Amino acid sequence: MQLVVDTNILVSFFRENPVRFAIINSKMAGLELFTPEYAIDELKANKSDLLKYSKLKNEKELELVIAALRTFVEIKQISFFKEFKPQSIKISPDAKDAPFFALALKLKSSIWSNEPRLKRQSAVKVFNTRELLTLLKLV
Repeated sequence: MQLVVDTNILVSFFRENPVRFAIINSKMAGLELFTPEYAIDELKANKSDLLKYSKLKNEKELELVIAALRTFVEIKQISFFKEFKPQSIKISPDAKDAPFFALALKLKSSIWSNEPRLKRQSAVKVFNTRELLTLLKLV
């Protein structure tokens, strides 16, 4: 199963929790994870908050975790899915989430997000972590 992973899920990778477990074991669970480059840009733009949340010591450690994340989640450039941007803007509950919808439309996949507002549309299936872990029988 292919899934587009949104930024709030990626943030959870920075601490020990079920999301991190699922991402690390994604291939074994039959998942292919993708995210737009925009999500990595969001992580980097919020380094200070991410350092506090993750309890990492410095930006170098943070960059190492981002590099590790890239081994589990394939990053896609906007050029890969840009033709779906107009449609994604129409269906996305928030313009900042449009890149995730555009990538999901391109891949004909679902989105993994814990943001309830993303479920307020019917064009793309959105799984929260509990639903995904239940589906994969990881809980």
